[in-house]
Amino acid sequence: MLDTQDIKFEMIINCRQISFLLFNFLLFTQIGHSQILRTVTRLPSLVAESSGIEISDKNKIWTFNDSGGEPVLYLCDTLGNLTKTLTIEGATNKDWEDITQDQDGNFYLGDFGNNDNDRSDLVIYKITNPTLQTGSSVTAEIISFTYEDQRSFPPPADSLNFDCEALMWYQENLYLCTKNRTVPFDGITNLYRLPDSSGHYIAEKIGSFNVPGNDMATNWITAGDISDDGTRLCLLSSDKMWLFYGFSEDDFFQAQSMQINLNHFSQKEGICFLTNHECYLTDEEWPGSIGRKLYSIKLDSTTTFISSGVHDGLSISPNPFLDGIWINSGSGIGQVEILSISGKEILKKSQINNINFYLGLSSLNPGAYLIKVFNNNTNRVHVQKIIKL
Repeated sequence: MLDTQDIKFEMIINCRQISFLLFNFLLFTQIGHSQILRTVTRLPSLVAESSGIEISDKNKIWTFNDSGGEPVLYLCDTLGNLTKTLTIEGATNKDWEDITQDQDGNFYLGDFGNNDNDRSDLVIYKITNPTLQTGSSVTAEIISFTYEDQRSFPPPADSLNFDCEALMWYQENLYLCTKNRTVPFDGITNLYRLPDSSGHYIAEKIGSFNVPGNDMATNWITAGDISDDGTRLCLLSSDKMWLFYGFSEDDFFQAQSMQINLNHFSQKEGICFLTNHECYLTDEEWPGSIGRKLYSIKLDSTTTFISSGVHDGLSISPNPFLDGIWINSGSGIGQVEILSISGKEILKKSQINNINFYLGLSSLNPGAYLIKVFNNNTNRVHVQKIIKL
């Protein structure tokens, strides 16, 4: 079910943008899931607002409900059965948003949902491995924190970047990526670090990632995870994810990155690595029995849907579109091609030689297409799926 506080952001998106989201939603409920996102099961009705996931093994998924839910973890299997309920003593669920675990199996639950950017009681609960608990409850340790650069509660509209829905553990530290609510939306997610032991801390800002897109609902960060071997980091949004790899220590956003378009729009708020090459995702329930599902995605089979243009600051919007799209790049657009999904060329524009370009596509029939953007300066090719409404 949609969080009522989250609905506030839609009031600041103009009517045209809202129509894009609604058409996108309706379109994908008709054509089904993309080729790379596989539905594993529907989650139990008790966890209609699954906001984070962690695994005990490939068939056992821990999850919880977000804001206002009980301080409880639910263990589900991959057939959609609820197999265990674990109450977290000493905790409240003001707005739980993500969950992660360390190398020893300790779990961390982030009560740091902050839609209005005005909270001063941000908490992460640490518990021993819930799979080892024989009883129905476990007592949490408390990790409380504030952001080092937040001075006002709330800050001005153009600085609303202290909400958070992504929590990750890496080398004895916890990492948080913010959910950007700035007006106008600037697409920046900030990365913070704090220790993984109980106490009160000032979360240190150590990096930022500029999401290439101006649509808040499809470009803010709603979950994150780091693979068990510490070589990959994933961030999630409503219809796409970003994969970072090749980093040294925790300079995640200085590493190589890929944007993976899921071609499926829903309120996705949970992600965790199943293996180094596969992730589980969950979404919240929407009216009409939409969502409340567990999905899997194999990261190494997504080549067609990977946007390598993230490296070049390239963005394509709006997507879905009605009449045409804007292509923006910080390093030069040489050529643009529109292809059918099967790869047949439909349209080509050459010798553009500009960093911003509008491509009119009103003559296309409604449906899915591929766009290829050739970069003059880097010789990279950006391939992305686009939807004509």
